[in-house]
Amino acid sequence: MRMIIALLACMLFASMAAADDDPQQAIPARLKLMFERLDKPLDIAPVVVQADWAIAGWRQAGRGGRVLLQKTHHGWSIYLSSGDSLKDAGTLEKIGLPASDAAGLAAKLKEAETSLDPSALALFSSFEGTVMMINAASNGAGGHEGHAQ
Repeated sequence: MRMIIALLACMLFASMAAADDDPQQAIPARLKLMFERLDKPLDIAPVVVQADWAIAGWRQAGRGGRVLLQKTHHGWSIYLSSGDSLKDAGTLEKIGLPASDAAGLAAKLKEAETSLDPSALALFSSFEGTVMMINAASNGAGGHEGHAQ
């Protein structure tokens, strides 16, 4: 019986580690852990990745926007939340991304968003301003002021 429990624990750990390695799973899981509530499900799509940077679109309770994430030794951390400004490679460079990563991320986001419903794009665009979150939310400790509750 102990052997079975040990094997199940190893399989669970391995599947969790694999999910952490796949940004398409790790990023939505992280965001949902931080912001999803039973009465307000969080939809995360698309997720695009370039090197150690990612952009994810989110929708929740009639609101939406995009988040810029950075991969650190702790996993994926939210750097900031914004709207359409995250579609622009020049803006991403100003934020601090290397030019090649900024261009790659913007191109991948443009391609990923072509298949989305116009209502989703409208919600992403509705996020006003930019909310820096690297120090607060990246460790799961803070709220998200730009995303009214």
